Amino acid sequence: MKSIFIKIIPYLILFSAINIFVYQSSRFYKQERKYSNRIDAMVNSKPKVIFLGDSHSESINLLNLSEDIGNLAFGADGIKEMYIKTLIIDKYNQDLEYVFLSTEPQMFNNSISSNSTFLNKYLLKLNDPKDIYNKSNLNLITEKIPLLNDDYLRYLLKNIYSTLRNSDSNKKPIIWSDATNSQKEEIATNTGIADHTSIMTNTEDLEIYKELVNKLKLKNVKVIGVRFPVSAHYLKQCDKEDIDKVNSFIENLNLDYNLDYSLKINDNSYFENEDHLNKKGMEKLSKLIYIDTGIKLNK
Repeated sequence: MKSIFIKIIPYLILFSAINIFVYQSSRFYKQERKYSNRIDAMVNSKPKVIFLGDSHSESINLLNLSEDIGNLAFGADGIKEMYIKTLIIDKYNQDLEYVFLSTEPQMFNNSISSNSTFLNKYLLKLNDPKDIYNKSNLNLITEKIPLLNDDYLRYLLKNIYSTLRNSDSNKKPIIWSDATNSQKEEIATNTGIADHTSIMTNTEDLEIYKELVNKLKLKNVKVIGVRFPVSAHYLKQCDKEDIDKVNSFIENLNLDYNLDYSLKINDNSYFENEDHLNKKGMEKLSKLIYIDTGIKLNK
């Protein structure tokens, strides 16, 4: 037994060294640290207004946000991540008055977010009656090790595939600000197709979204649905039937406000890309939000 243990020591050292290197250098884990820092900042500052959603809502960070505004939105977040963050809010922030929830169609596609891993340390401290990730405490702990983390491994394989695919192409990526109108239309169309598949097909996510809203309402928090401006060509890729299903679902939630700014801004100079505003665009949107809700995002 002792000789076997001695023989495996070099492999354990190598395994540990690889994991430490990956954890310190990988963009995936840099995102995790950014993700955790944002949640911890909210826990400490206890803002009265919080945004939940994906990278569209995350764009409010381009503003000089008021101390009362907290941004828990993050790129690639889905409904399950929004729900867990609601549990975190419920545990740590009793001063909350408003929550902005993303109601955009792409939030209701059937994709799986790798951001669930970033919430593991909070899940260890929370009571999640739905157990939406079906993870044991052992899973939550071992996923801290990169080579034992399925989300990281999927991320790694996706990056490898993307690198290999791009290496076979001589075409350089087109920067949105430099693109012609026809190129922008093509970019927006391709992204729109990718983002709007299998809309409203995940019944579990729909139930979780309802529960999320109900939890906030039980705390007398006003819930504001919001859709951020996007390119018309991007949104056009979502079937009208799917949009109608999303709209019907949202209307039945009886939100305090239901704000749809999807096509409120049409000038490309206000956009960073096909589905995200730039700073100039966010300044304009913040004024529209203030007019409609009385909530001032900027200092």
